[in-house]
Amino acid sequence: MKPGLEEMLQLLQEVEQGDPLDFADLPVDEEQLRRLVLSDLLQRDQQLQASASAEECRLVYLLSTAHLVLENLLLHLQLLRLEQPEGGSDAQWQALLRRFRRGDDEA
Repeated sequence: MKPGLEEMLQLLQEVEQGDPLDFADLPVDEEQLRRLVLSDLLQRDQQLQASASAEECRLVYLLSTAHLVLENLLLHLQLLRLEQPEGGSDAQWQALLRRFRRGDDEA
């Protein structure tokens, strides 16, 4: 049985305990936003599962995750540049890249 929206919200809450998201002071209802995102993802998953093989689904999920991680890294770098004096973010960025490179060595 695949988890539904409520189960996914509970699982997301468990994930966020270890890696909390910073909604800062954005004018959004955090719970409503989580619900909206998960609902959309569950609907997309259902459509994908109905039209693609298991291998194609896995490929779509891997590529989607890679795109999101890359986008997140770029946004993180932009924030570092805004928050740090000229060149101050370079050391933090290099440390982040080293962490990802270690993963390359294990693959």
